[in-house]
Amino acid sequence: MNAVRLAVQLWLPVILLVVGLIELFLIPLLGGRRRRVRRMTVRGVILLTLISMVSIFTEVLEAPIEYRMANLFGNGIVFRIDMLSLTFMIFAALIFFTVSLYTAVDIKGCGRERSFYMFFMITYMATLGTLMAGDLLSFFLFFEIMTFASFALMVHERGQKVIEAGSIYIYYGIAGGLSILAGILVLSAYTQNYEWITLGQKFGEIGVVKYVSAVFFIVGFGIKAGMVPLHHWVPVVYPKSHLSVNALSSGILMKIGGYGIVRLIISVLSSTKGQQETNVTTILLTLKGIGAVVIWVGMITMIFGVIAALEQEKMVRMLAYHSVSQMGYVIMGIGVTAYLGFDGAMGFAGSIYHMINHGIFKALLFMVAGVVFFRTREKNMYKLGGLYRKMPFAAIVGLIAVFGITGMPLFNGFASKSILHHAIIEAYEYGHPVFRWAEYIFTFVSACTAASFIKLYSHVFLGPMPEKYKYVKEKYNIGTIGMGALALFIIIIGIFPSFIMDYTIIPSARALEFNPYFIEKYLVSMNFFNTKDLNSMLVVYSAGFVIYIAGMKFNLFHFHLPKQLDPESDYYRNFYTKSGEWIRSIFRKLEQFITTSDVFIYGVMLLLLIILLFSFL
Repeated sequence: MNAVRLAVQLWLPVILLVVGLIELFLIPLLGGRRRRVRRMTVRGVILLTLISMVSIFTEVLEAPIEYRMANLFGNGIVFRIDMLSLTFMIFAALIFFTVSLYTAVDIKGCGRERSFYMFFMITYMATLGTLMAGDLLSFFLFFEIMTFASFALMVHERGQKVIEAGSIYIYYGIAGGLSILAGILVLSAYTQNYEWITLGQKFGEIGVVKYVSAVFFIVGFGIKAGMVPLHHWVPVVYPKSHLSVNALSSGILMKIGGYGIVRLIISVLSSTKGQQETNVTTILLTLKGIGAVVIWVGMITMIFGVIAALEQEKMVRMLAYHSVSQMGYVIMGIGVTAYLGFDGAMGFAGSIYHMINHGIFKALLFMVAGVVFFRTREKNMYKLGGLYRKMPFAAIVGLIAVFGITGMPLFNGFASKSILHHAIIEAYEYGHPVFRWAEYIFTFVSACTAASFIKLYSHVFLGPMPEKYKYVKEKYNIGTIGMGALALFIIIIGIFPSFIMDYTIIPSARALEFNPYFIEKYLVSMNFFNTKDLNSMLVVYSAGFVIYIAGMKFNLFHFHLPKQLDPESDYYRNFYTKSGEWIRSIFRKLEQFITTSDVFIYGVMLLLLIILLFSFL
């Protein structure tokens, strides 16, 4: 047993990729009536990789696992799994697994199911590869594969409007990838190295260039994270995609953008070890300036996203804008991490914790919106009502998700939002008093979040029910299990918020260069259910009810943005149409090629990939 565990520890990156490649080989062979077997193998592979990752937890807790393919791509590829990356890998596997249960309901009858699961597994493998990447080049490679594979998932239905929306996603994705590549090239020209752990060795010596590379990285990762003003793709693509793809994108894929920025900052901090004091001082001042900007960008993202969400009538667009707003919380926390430098453990903890919590409750919210739409064929919340009578399970898990995202005590969002609130307080206590205004904005956005979900839940599940939904019946299936699992996670994390802190986030912080004093004083044995934090949530919910009542009474929830700022207005129609036609022609040729070649092409390509992979072991 110990020998097997040691083998898994040493070869985990290769095992994960090879198992994924084998599944990609199997999917094209399991067509027609074997769709159930195909779905089972997809879930089985994800579950197997999840178990493998959990099995090395104690080893990674002691020291990171590193694996090198020295001859690959000239400079070689480095896989490095530490507590931070392993935490996100396990989280990614959980999200992919629960979404895979929901896909059986969501894409049923849409056709091209083999194609969907091919790209689903490629996205999963690329996500794990991105998180395992120990150097910038392999990170960029897997990040781009993830972008293009998820694009194929976004436009799975292939309708004209779907393709048009997908064109925006891929344009932003390409722009983000090029921006990250530019940052890599600028930085590596001075550091002569691509590894994360050596990223900041010369960061304090390269003058204004360090700001140029930082801008490139933040723009590239900010696009994936939905950071304002780079969020345009989110409200355009989400209403046109499958709900399971939205759950996947908001649940984990957007978090890769946040992970990239966090990894960049902590890599720069960690590589100050052993450097001269003048260089360390320069690096900290640089991070402080960058962090201050990122904090305010995060605040702007929070405000814009939540106000835009309040104005929406359709459930999916509202949830899309809330994905933007909630990522604003994360970006703000990352900014505090950079701003306070070695003392930024609170911002680090809050941003990591909220990425996990947001992934769980937002994936569930998209699933709830999906089952409501499947039974009623209606996305406009103002045309619904009273569905708790007909869909009690959806109403219960939906309420749990609402409590999670609004920060209700004993539900998961309360813990991470409390930590982020403490982080912004530390920013003005240990930094500049101007961040006191950021705390006020934080409270206001939280109140608006509560108001928007009071609106959503009351219009969908409460109140009088329209006559045409009189015969609606809730249907239970395997997707119900996935929704129930996510709801259970929200409750368990909410009741035991210290579990994730103690076993993942605090060990991650201790392994980095954060000041041990701040970790021990503020993070260890944190009392989440203290009077001050509980009272602050009372203020948030009270203000949320006031905003909701005022908005309904004075018709404030129907404000329309200028057409230039509305991503779905006719102002952009010609651009969408032309882009859609171009991408449609590419897909038509690609699908024609695949149809004529099918299994043979898949088999040969994947066999070559496996042979290539093993040739470098």
